Amino acid sequence: MSKSSSDKNQIVFGYWAIRGLAEPVRLALHYTKTPFTDKLYVQGEGPEYSRQEWLSEKQNLGLDFPNLPYLFDGDFKITQSKAILYYLGRKFSLMGKNLNEEARVMMLCEEAHDLRSALSGVCYSPKGESKEERKKFVETTVSEYLQKLDNYFGKYNTKFAVGDAPTVADFQLYSYIDSALLLDDEQSLVDKYSNVKRFLKTINELPEIKDYIVKSHAQLPINNKVAKFGGQIVQNK
Repeated sequence: MSKSSSDKNQIVFGYWAIRGLAEPVRLALHYTKTPFTDKLYVQGEGPEYSRQEWLSEKQNLGLDFPNLPYLFDGDFKITQSKAILYYLGRKFSLMGKNLNEEARVMMLCEEAHDLRSALSGVCYSPKGESKEERKKFVETTVSEYLQKLDNYFGKYNTKFAVGDAPTVADFQLYSYIDSALLLDDEQSLVDKYSNVKRFLKTINELPEIKDYIVKSHAQLPINNKVAKFGGQIVQNK
């Protein structure tokens, strides 16, 4: 992963030093072997949990809607995680082969985003501190999402989420399912959903991102330090 470059046309991707909403984009960039500067902002320690590292730059980057994540591609600048993902999807032909496949790619990205939003709702609330509440979330909300996705994968029975080649939907689904499963203390829930388990294995073993997943992805917290759960690295058992 490139951390700096003198090439003004190199992609710059800015986000907190966590997985959060950024990891699908990082996975897409690594999969396409795209050189990029991974601008990591670090939140301060508690009890203040300062965001000054980001706020000191926020209004000076030339962004129409200053926010994290952001992406610079030469002179082009954009924010909003899914807009960035779809931009890269079209840039690198990772949006499916036709209009119907592209619609399914976006549908799956939205579905995965809904799961991630529900996950954040638990992790950033007092429920995140409670083992019992996390277990309840896993057994209800996470299970419901995995069941729907398992049915989807079984229905289409393709190697990847949409067809026989990866799309940005694969990276969004993989990242957010992987994060949600970290709340499963027993690490057994995914065994109930064979199609989801197969999907995760397929993405894990993609040669283009296999090393990144082990060396970088797995070493990032899923949430920022202020979260009640996932603000530190959580390792799969």
